[in-house]
Amino acid sequence: ARDIRVVLVKLADRAHNMRTLQYMTPEKQRKIAKETMDIYAPLAHRLGIHWLKTELEDNCFRYLYPEEYQKLVAEVKGREAERKEYEREVVEI
Repeated sequence: ARDIRVVLVKLADRAHNMRTLQYMTPEKQRKIAKETMDIYAPLAHRLGIHWLKTELEDNCFRYLYPEEYQKLVAEVKGREAERKEYEREVVEI
């Protein structure tokens, strides 16, 4: 597309699709996530929209690697108390 606005609308649409992917079948989730990881996330990166690239990649990871995603979620949740304690110590300084 010659008009960058078209590309931006496509990226915004894909971000919305990725946010609502849980309502689709697992097969369709993987297909859309792979396409997003291969095309849309690199495009957002090339355009300098790093927050969108990160969001797209994070959402793709959830559907392309569900076991690894659940392990990371559990690990981060397990360290929540440790992080809060560290934050409290830093604030006291």
